Amino acid sequence: MGAKPSLYEVLGLAPGATADQIRHAYRVAARRTHPDAGGSSPAFARVNVAYRILSDPGLRRRYDLRLADSAGSRQPPPGADPPAPRPGTDPVVPRPGADPVVRRRYLILMSIALALFIAGGTVVRMYSLPAAMVMMVIAAIIPPVAVTVAGRPRLPPEPTQHHRPGRRG
Repeated sequence: MGAKPSLYEVLGLAPGATADQIRHAYRVAARRTHPDAGGSSPAFARVNVAYRILSDPGLRRRYDLRLADSAGSRQPPPGADPPAPRPGTDPVVPRPGADPVVRRRYLILMSIALALFIAGGTVVRMYSLPAAMVMMVIAAIIPPVAVTVAGRPRLPPEPTQHHRPGRRG
């Protein structure tokens, strides 16, 4: 299997492209790769991901830093042009379910679903059959929602700036 192109290569851009150049390259690439125009869905998805990351200044800066780090170089000085991507480097691809907060939320949702199933099947059924049925329907809806939320790819968090409290400047 061949190496994946960088996001700049997906849109056919140089790393120092302006916002207008990125927007124009996206429109051209989207027309070329759209499934309704004879393109493929995976290629169109790569074009959309490339545009989403390169059009957002913060995401683009993080992507450029990741490319620079993967190339083994140091971070560029402020105000310098972004480094040229190394051929064969992977674009920023978030990993599904890697976030511990997402895992915790998933487990909480699944625990609620289990509790609703147990309560609906044992305790509530003796008092109100319609209430038990509603609880079981709600409990049946929770697992697919939890899987969707936990399986959604996440970008790594931005590095935070540490500062001393009480000092400005």
